[in-house]
Amino acid sequence: MSIEARNITKTFGRYAALRDVSLTVNEGELVALLGPSGSGKTTLLRIIAGLETPDAGTGGAVLFDGRNVIDDRVGERRVGFVFQHYALFRNMTVFENIAFGLRVRPRKERLPEEKIRERVRELLELIQLESLAARFPSQLSGGQRQRVALARALAIEPKVLLLDEPFGALDAKVRQGLRTWLRKLHDTVHMTSLLVTHDQDEALEVADRVVVMNQAHIEQVGTPEEVFHHPASEFVMDFMGAVNLFHGRIESGKAVFGPLVLDHAGSAASDGQAARLFVRPYDLDITHRPGGEPGICARVTRVQAAGPHVRVELRAESGEAVVVEMPHAQFRAARVHAGDDVYVSVRDARIFTEDYSI
Repeated sequence: MSIEARNITKTFGRYAALRDVSLTVNEGELVALLGPSGSGKTTLLRIIAGLETPDAGTGGAVLFDGRNVIDDRVGERRVGFVFQHYALFRNMTVFENIAFGLRVRPRKERLPEEKIRERVRELLELIQLESLAARFPSQLSGGQRQRVALARALAIEPKVLLLDEPFGALDAKVRQGLRTWLRKLHDTVHMTSLLVTHDQDEALEVADRVVVMNQAHIEQVGTPEEVFHHPASEFVMDFMGAVNLFHGRIESGKAVFGPLVLDHAGSAASDGQAARLFVRPYDLDITHRPGGEPGICARVTRVQAAGPHVRVELRAESGEAVVVEMPHAQFRAARVHAGDDVYVSVRDARIFTEDYSI
């Protein structure tokens, strides 16, 4: 089942939640809607589910396999929806929570009792909670409750699966485990799915494609690799991970950031135009003397070696704060200490002007 949202605009009073947003999700694809709070991702999900409607007169449409369902009620769309806060029935066992959607169907559509029980047993096996079928939600961990919520959404055999921050209420370690589990689950059921999240790692790890949203519109759509390594805008570059930012200008085909001068030949930028340099912390190297690469002089202000990588904080001669991250082996070889005057060279960077980036 493919999903297509066409020209969706939604306002709440004077607040624009979505501005002429269009998106296609291919059959069997898991797509993540990623962005900060207020970017419009949950509103778009709710419109696809039928829980909200686009503004009248804007021509907005939602298509499932090419059929416009914008006038269909929620129940008619056959959507499985998983919320952040589980929404399990506290007085029902795990088994009965999963069976609920099957039991409340109209009598003519309801499966025989034995078929319902067989379907629930299959789902319990899928979410690896067979031994907990008789427990109540209060007797489960947060991760187990969310797996039950997913099974309940799948029980009705929905056409599409919509997940709104499903792991947002869980701690980091549980989230990590459930991300891996969700990806494996999707590879098993191959159901067209949309996942709303503000967690970059979650989107990059789980999704086939990532949709980055900001201020009611889509900034970029692409594979996790495309979005992370080839950001289409300054916002995407900044939102997708830690960066160092330097301000400068274009001069004679060069991008000049104080003492750091990088080639910008072939760009459409004109002399004197403002430029901004974005560099990931792991795309910088530290040496005790220049080695031929573009770079700047800086002083080490702090070293934090706890964790999988070493974080080195520096202050450039121009006064800008700089952060470098490196593996422990590289840090030991560099022999860097707080108070050292060093040279920071750039291995990879993105330069943005008003209308062009490289």
